[in-house]
Amino acid sequence: MENGSHNTGAPVSQSIVANVQLGLPATVSKLSNKMMFIDKIAPLLKNQGVIRTLDLIQPITINCAGISTAHRTTNAFGGVLYMSGAVRQDISIQEGSIYQTKQESIVDVDEIDDLDWQKKLKFIDMINAYKLLIETMEEKTLPKLIIMDVPLLLERSDTPLSDRMDIMKHYVLCKEIITKFWSNYKDKVYPFNKDGVKIASIGGKRFGAIFFALTNENLKYVPDPIGETIASELDQYMSKMQTVGIKRLLKGILVKRSRTAAFQFDGITNDNRMEPVSVRELGLMVMHMKAGYNTPPLLIEVLGNSSDWNSEMLDKLCAEIMTLITFDQAKALPIPLWYAKYALKPIEVRPGILEFYKSHAKEMLKNESLEVVWKEDLDIYDE
Repeated sequence: MENGSHNTGAPVSQSIVANVQLGLPATVSKLSNKMMFIDKIAPLLKNQGVIRTLDLIQPITINCAGISTAHRTTNAFGGVLYMSGAVRQDISIQEGSIYQTKQESIVDVDEIDDLDWQKKLKFIDMINAYKLLIETMEEKTLPKLIIMDVPLLLERSDTPLSDRMDIMKHYVLCKEIITKFWSNYKDKVYPFNKDGVKIASIGGKRFGAIFFALTNENLKYVPDPIGETIASELDQYMSKMQTVGIKRLLKGILVKRSRTAAFQFDGITNDNRMEPVSVRELGLMVMHMKAGYNTPPLLIEVLGNSSDWNSEMLDKLCAEIMTLITFDQAKALPIPLWYAKYALKPIEVRPGILEFYKSHAKEMLKNESLEVVWKEDLDIYDE
């Protein structure tokens, strides 16, 4: 290395320190401005009916069920080994006390190629969940509420390319079982049957879609009473709302025991391509709710259109789900769904059943034991 003085530049540590010191005040100022905007617009949304507060049902008496799914994968044989499971947990609650529980389950272990394997497993999870739904609807005594953690319908983004035969097979099977369920059991499901089973899906997607429903042409798809001036008042804030971030805004305005106004998702979306088409025509109602201070906002999906539901019906459904979330924690779920998800823990253990399955598959391939079984009958004829 040559002697002498030369410019060595600025080490990364110095750049980090300088940028943190210079950038921190600007970042805090931006965040403060956004928080102030959320505080400003929250009262408007509440006064206009966009945000609704609810009361818990105490003590609650209800027969309910949760259907949860889980899967895990491992790379093997140039593809993917997977294990997928679904559990239905039934719970009978009388005056706030749990008296009876029952559990049903489905487990699927197999191999798939690694092309779009995440989508394949989504389809497999939905198929397993709907199989449990079909079993439930065939029983003599039905729960009043079933809560699922998979979507009720497929979306446009789920549609695979037609030339990908393997994933298309799973996609078609998924559409077929969804169609079969709603064709056979729609008349047993609320709100199509006022005494029917309430089936709701909960998740965390489509944050802020409610704001796209609050336009003059879309208000007909909102069954909740909304202020007449909400569209014009929100129009002046829309650019600022987009700058703040719809997801951050929604988290800021939803308080403990509250929900957003519901809206018919397939009505406000011009390019809606929910699948299957025959089920899409029933309508898909969507709303967000927040049960406690620490629980995150959750999306609730139910089938039906804006004429099938009214504010009172939606309030009761949301209150039932909120009441079943007994702990104010970040990962809290309605009791039956929490139990169902907990029952799926063995699938997630590493190393676990999937590694055992993989090792024995390797051993059988190495020993050619499967070929022996296949040729067994042929050997008998040879003798």
